[in-house]
Amino acid sequence: MSAADSTAFVALRPVSARDYILRRARTERIIIINEAHHNPRHRAFTAALLPELAKLGYRYVAVEALNEQDTLLNQRGYPTLATGFYTKEPQFGHLLRTAARSGFTLVAYDYGFSHEGDGQVKARETAEARNIQRILQADPQAKIVVHCGFSHVNEGPTGMATEPAMAYYLSRLTGINPFTIDQITLTESGTPGGEYARYRLAKAPESSVFLTADGQPYAGADPNKSVDVNVYHPRTRYQQGRPAWTFTPERRPVPLKQALTVGYPCLVLAYDAREDLATAVPVDIIELQSTTDQKAVALGKGRYTLVAKGPTGRVQTWSVRR
Repeated sequence: MSAADSTAFVALRPVSARDYILRRARTERIIIINEAHHNPRHRAFTAALLPELAKLGYRYVAVEALNEQDTLLNQRGYPTLATGFYTKEPQFGHLLRTAARSGFTLVAYDYGFSHEGDGQVKARETAEARNIQRILQADPQAKIVVHCGFSHVNEGPTGMATEPAMAYYLSRLTGINPFTIDQITLTESGTPGGEYARYRLAKAPESSVFLTADGQPYAGADPNKSVDVNVYHPRTRYQQGRPAWTFTPERRPVPLKQALTVGYPCLVLAYDAREDLATAVPVDIIELQSTTDQKAVALGKGRYTLVAKGPTGRVQTWSVRR
């Protein structure tokens, strides 16, 4: 990154990513937002947008990680362990539950292609785009949120290294220019100092996008990625032993008051009492290393079943209400 690039980036003005995206969403038809599959913070951010996007007329959330064979997901309103692979993670479960409770129809789209042969990338990206296009064919006025992984958001002709990505094909199939949002490039790395140079220069107290003096969004954090905007997430702060972004005004920290008898280290899984305990994805999971570990679970209002599982297979179950 040159000195001139650094100077130009530092001069950009940060604004709330949530506010900017919702303002842009008023005039969009398709929003594509990505995640790094190993970073649940990205799922939490998408989930936080959904209730307001529903108020703006968005009615479908197309999710890469869904198993198309879970045909009862919308009827049920919550994910099970068979809903998908990545969806077993609690923040992904929260995203899906938030979508359902906000009135969205959840749609699987990552299917219908061969995993073999030289054309695997093109086969997958075009199949994904066609599956999303079917939403518009059935509902021509549909407004759609697409939650995808990594580079599928890339609108450029070489979005998947040498091949176009899903966003590129979707634009050409539908004639709609999607609003593409990258969360990955301006997110902290798991390796100290491993972030993109622009992340290390970024300064903002909340999840933000950066605007030029004439109000244009910055989208150049990764020169190999063609998107409409990069979202910056500040470095993680911790609250009650958890990343602070785990908690929201709706999902408050609830300390454990139950004396645990299963031994340590242990897992504590929180289940919505209205859901099937045997199959549902937990609402939250924490790991406790010892009796002095004071992590809190993140719970919305309601009744929950908490299950502690110890290292020798011992299980303890109790109920809480928030």
